[in-house]
Amino acid sequence: MQTPVVNSANFTNGTFHISTTANSLAGLGSIITTLIVLFYFTLFLGAYGQTVGMMVLKIKVVKEDGAKIGHVDALVRSLLLIIDAIPFIIPFLLGAILIWTSDKRQRTGDRAAHTVVVKA
Repeated sequence: MQTPVVNSANFTNGTFHISTTANSLAGLGSIITTLIVLFYFTLFLGAYGQTVGMMVLKIKVVKEDGAKIGHVDALVRSLLLIIDAIPFIIPFLLGAILIWTSDKRQRTGDRAAHTVVVKA
């Protein structure tokens, strides 16, 4: 019989100990990946109004009044991408439904940040 792997973190004698099992490292990798993606979207949208993929598709994100979006707007929009990605039957189905039902074709992040996607 195998001994189960226990992932744990504890604080003893003034030192914080974190286990380094495969499961905890995978979790850490997921967190790092999420932060990198969040940073990428926030940086590019805040600076240029577009990601590299949006540049290829010739679309960009602007404020509802047509003004350039800032990094805070980009962060709000990017954080709420998680809600649109909640998989029910098909990943991003919720985001697609919100876009289809919006007169400005906005997903959750666009609605919260008061942004729209337009042709570049």
